[in-house]
Amino acid sequence: MCSRFELRGERDAVAARFGLRETPPWPNAAEIRPTDMVLAVRGGRGKLFRWGLAVDWDKRPLINARAETLDQRPAFRQMASSSRVLVPATAWWEWRAEPDGGRTRMRLARRDGRLFALAGLFGGDRLVIVTCAASPALASVHDRMPVVLSPEAEDMWADASLPFTVAASALAPYDGELAAVPEPAPVPPTPRPAQGELF
Repeated sequence: MCSRFELRGERDAVAARFGLRETPPWPNAAEIRPTDMVLAVRGGRGKLFRWGLAVDWDKRPLINARAETLDQRPAFRQMASSSRVLVPATAWWEWRAEPDGGRTRMRLARRDGRLFALAGLFGGDRLVIVTCAASPALASVHDRMPVVLSPEAEDMWADASLPFTVAASALAPYDGELAAVPEPAPVPPTPRPAQGELF
């Protein structure tokens, strides 16, 4: 599950990191929430998409897509074949369940603090973030995590000429070092969307 993530830094640094031909447009806030505008990159260009895919069966948009079933779900099958993007980020947040019934807001990021890319899919002007099973290091925080792509996997995922059967090998739990840091929660968390087995 991923319902909050962060993009901090300078536009020029993001352009250099992702090989963009020009300075990209920028989201309105560092902490990005569903329905906010999200920066996505592919083919040397950056573009803003609204986070969340409108669907007929729910008033709330779909914000995540399970890596394990992308090629089985009609909502995602075509996008997985031809509409794959990289979503630059510096962190994301999950809520860790505590033994006393409370929850702790955890900030998750690369231990070295560097930018990374999440796997995304777009349809029109909308975007979803792909999730996978949590890595062993994060399993105590949450059972799901966004797909954090390695540099090698970034090229594969964003290459529209590759069939999904090839690009799908990029959708694995991140095996690099991540830091999970508890943070105070200024506001209560948004309830998890009731989207059944999609999440």
